[in-house]
Amino acid sequence: MKKTKFALTTLFLLNLFIASAQNQIGVIKKPEWNLISSTDSRYGNKVNNENSLSMIVNIPKADFAVVTIDDKMNQQWLTPLSGFPMAIGKFKNHVLVIAASDRSFFKSFTNTFKAYLLDEKTGKLLSDKIIYQGSEEYIEVPEFFFAEDGSYFKMASRLTAMKRKVHVALPIVGAFTALKMEKDYQSTVDYSIIDFNDKLEQVTKISPNMPSGDTWNASCSSDGSFVISTIDASNSKCSVALYLSNQATPLKTVSIPVDFHKKPEISAVHFTASQSPLINYIAFVYRNTEKEQAAFISKINFKDGSYTSAKEVFTKAHVKELVNSYKPLNKKDGKLEFEKNEFFNIKHIKEHQGKLLVTLSEQYQTTYRYQVFNMEGSLLINVYDENMQPSYHQFFSASGSIVNLNKNSLRIFGTGTYGEMDLKTGNFVKINHIRSKDINSKGDPNAGNISWLENSFVIPYTASKGVFSKEMDIQLLQMTY
Repeated sequence: MKKTKFALTTLFLLNLFIASAQNQIGVIKKPEWNLISSTDSRYGNKVNNENSLSMIVNIPKADFAVVTIDDKMNQQWLTPLSGFPMAIGKFKNHVLVIAASDRSFFKSFTNTFKAYLLDEKTGKLLSDKIIYQGSEEYIEVPEFFFAEDGSYFKMASRLTAMKRKVHVALPIVGAFTALKMEKDYQSTVDYSIIDFNDKLEQVTKISPNMPSGDTWNASCSSDGSFVISTIDASNSKCSVALYLSNQATPLKTVSIPVDFHKKPEISAVHFTASQSPLINYIAFVYRNTEKEQAAFISKINFKDGSYTSAKEVFTKAHVKELVNSYKPLNKKDGKLEFEKNEFFNIKHIKEHQGKLLVTLSEQYQTTYRYQVFNMEGSLLINVYDENMQPSYHQFFSASGSIVNLNKNSLRIFGTGTYGEMDLKTGNFVKINHIRSKDINSKGDPNAGNISWLENSFVIPYTASKGVFSKEMDIQLLQMTY
């Protein structure tokens, strides 16, 4: 009887993996363009349309270009553009690209930004205009916000105290110069939020009244409202303010107690909006008063100023407990890379069908042969109910993972592995290890730039063209779900 049960179980798992194996349906091996590295296109280098994807790429005899590939891997159009590409997104059923007018290796990009509006179907340039002219003397830090449905486009700019000049430190005063540069760069002289209409004209420009705190982060919600959070470590609190469209004064500011260490070492702050109006989430990893790494997640109701928070402290014992709970589906699943808690960071946060999805992984940089590489570990998936109580956790062993929510499933891809997880149960319904005979690139799958289309996904395989090159060789592989 035991042998029969074992055979049936083995047959079930075998059928699961065979039936759900990915099918390769398209490949582009030698395109006429190269991908511009993500460190250059600072706020994204691709956007998914309904059944196609548009990418910022590099071509000969042009500063850069935008190419669009349809869901059959056919190149629809290629439009050369000028300037230094900064961002790409959807706007009013078109493709919108933002570029700085110029860039210097030592002085960074200029503070003059041009917008290119391209027809989504043909790539025809519908309009190009300068949308922002900032300081000529000081460095500004821009941010660009696109609605997923293309309904709005906003930008924000932080004016620093750091001058736009060649920053080369002499050996004797190098340390002092570096400290001053860092202080000047972190200092905020002014902060502006700008809203644009369908003609790319500035409709409003405001300088918001900021919550008190030492450092701050900003995000734009799906309804166009603006969220700014500040960290006040000395008073052990995080303040979050919600600004309605065109309002400099926040609708409400909510302060939440957090047990920060006096040197909290906070990771990147992540925001997401609820499907319910005036409810937002915030998440980050920080060092607490016990010098332990902890994840903080809070659900904030800006109607009445209430909040509900969850915290997970990653002690060595807790990390070991999490790792021991991992049960791979088959022998091909890799070993978990989830132990360097000092490098833990939030990757994704999203509300879906009343539940909150939060993923976390190791994220750090390493240097090899004069090149800097971004390294990531396995993905921890946490799901919380509407009261911010943990529902379950799950691991995806592949490193560098990116996720996509679809109805009742979570799609995940990382370093050659594709998985689908049932969001209701937290169980994986498929995990496939992708190996393509047609991809002969020396590069690796770039999960961060994967494109999720309606019936397929496209994986870019990228390889650097050299230590000092901003270009990457690229091949594209298309797989069905």
